[in-house]
Amino acid sequence: MKTRPADGLVSLVIPTWNGGELFDLVLAAWRAQEGFSDMDICCPDSGSSDGTVEVIRRRGARTLPIPQRMFNHGETRNRAVATTHSKYVILSVQDALPLSTKLVRSLIDPMEADASLSATFGRQQPRPDCHPVLAERIGNWAGGSELVVQELGDDEWRDLNPFERLALIRYDHVIACMRRSAWERQRFEHVRFGEDVTWASRVIRGGGRIAFVPDAVVEHSHNRSAWDEARRIYCDHANLKKLVGLTTVPQRKLIGPNVEAARAHYHHLIDQRTDVDATTLSNWHEWAEQLAYYENWAQYLGANYSQSWWFKPFDSWLRKHI
Repeated sequence: MKTRPADGLVSLVIPTWNGGELFDLVLAAWRAQEGFSDMDICCPDSGSSDGTVEVIRRRGARTLPIPQRMFNHGETRNRAVATTHSKYVILSVQDALPLSTKLVRSLIDPMEADASLSATFGRQQPRPDCHPVLAERIGNWAGGSELVVQELGDDEWRDLNPFERLALIRYDHVIACMRRSAWERQRFEHVRFGEDVTWASRVIRGGGRIAFVPDAVVEHSHNRSAWDEARRIYCDHANLKKLVGLTTVPQRKLIGPNVEAARAHYHHLIDQRTDVDATTLSNWHEWAEQLAYYENWAQYLGANYSQSWWFKPFDSWLRKHI
């Protein structure tokens, strides 16, 4: 078991909590990276009780105990990154499975070639059982076939509309890599959700550059309940209102028409699938009905009320365990 971080070109940080059997496969895939099988891996763990800590040790990684009451998406990663001594730090999650033994190289090569890049992030491929609605969303956010460099350039932030700003700060710690020197200049903020896009916003607005690298691929998706998915949407839209000024449902009267449009689109996506059985299709349709309703309220409440003092108890309830 490693107790001290090693010096080297690359380190990896993966927060953990009861990662299950998949996490062992994830660490094995990271240990199989060509030329980086012995890279320093730090796993800040929030009290796993399912054998995750034993897996970390068996795979030659380091643990960093983080009490659950002290877990914070930004600060927990800061504490882990602070223990590394490498030029680059990869950030990922316990259920993102690398799909190539060249993943590390795909993430760092653009930064090795271009010293102006602060970070890179990769593509997420949904698992085969992923709901079609979520698969589409993953593709829209963390998909694409072309390398894209995001930078403000000659534009003024204030002159961009919210969607243009959002495109510039697209960045995701499901699979990403940053220069440690960029992190030293701007550490992650102490935030409960969205530490990745919050950091990217500061990098871009400060003149930095971030690249989407389509060849850096992990398999990653979740089959959450429609209610839990909507709670994450609430957190997203509370965050995006603050970061880029995005309000997708500015008025309550728009919720009804939006729900109907979402229902039609979601059922169309599901009906295109001919590779699953009737029971799966039925379950997908039921889930989509629920999400179409929940998510529009989530977007409306997140952007319009999440920062209001009187809404705080409901806000805390919606964010619980996110």
